[in-house]
Amino acid sequence: MTQAQARIQKHRYKKTTIEVLKYSIIIIAALVMLYPLLWIVGASFDASSTFSFGFIPREFTLIGWKESLTAPGWGSVQGYSLLRALWNTLQFTIPEVLFGTFSCLISAYVITRMHFKGKKIVFALVIGTLLMPSTIFRIPMYAFWTSPGLAPLWEGSTAPFMPYLPLWAGSMFAINSFSIFMFIQFFRTIPRDLDEAAYMDGANKFQVLFYVLMPILKPIVMTVALLMFISAFNDYQGPLIYRGAVSTYPLSLVLPSLGLDSTNTYAHVYARSIVSVSLLIIIFFSAQKYFVGNDADSAIKG
Repeated sequence: MTQAQARIQKHRYKKTTIEVLKYSIIIIAALVMLYPLLWIVGASFDASSTFSFGFIPREFTLIGWKESLTAPGWGSVQGYSLLRALWNTLQFTIPEVLFGTFSCLISAYVITRMHFKGKKIVFALVIGTLLMPSTIFRIPMYAFWTSPGLAPLWEGSTAPFMPYLPLWAGSMFAINSFSIFMFIQFFRTIPRDLDEAAYMDGANKFQVLFYVLMPILKPIVMTVALLMFISAFNDYQGPLIYRGAVSTYPLSLVLPSLGLDSTNTYAHVYARSIVSVSLLIIIFFSAQKYFVGNDADSAIKG
């Protein structure tokens, strides 16, 4: 073997060793992060009432999954389906995501792309509200929504989405300062050359936003929408404050009520927990392809 061949072989051995170590670390880290999910999946098939570190069921059963959509004790003796609780959750989650994403996008566009008096003050207010905990607004907003003029709009209403009006109405007015800040930071990475070129072609400001910038904004729009969806989907305090009839309870209120009793086992609890988060998992992986960097540079090179 020549000296050159020995160097090539040594280089290949070193490269292989590095690759093995790199992927070993990635696999171990992935297993550590995924193990709780694997454990809860295994526990949903286990009829045993004792806990163990392993996720392989010791007493295999399908009873938890056969009754995973039922919710005995919620609202009646027979109980309701978790699908109904999911629909109740979506009745305030969907409007909040749609209105919130749009209103925050428009607000950030105005702050970053338009010139007006008091622009710095508006941005300072956005940052100021970003630093304030949301819990301090609970009491004033509760007093607002339960006032005699507004309470009849949603209390006791049977129309879709209306019983949850206090939970999503604020999203129409861009109250999520964190989402506005995310949009602002993303807008600042997009060169103004795109705007100026569109203006020269006769486009107005909103045509620039929806036809020129929106294709570039897809990653941040999907990210903000997903974060809003997760936040609203997991919200417990809001529905607890404004809850009405038991039949309108969302998943965040129904699941804690399905504890261990004569009709529920650990297998039931874990199976229902997996069902409740399955929608979040599906949406996350469906939107994952949009979580990439912006294409502003490629847009102006052509």
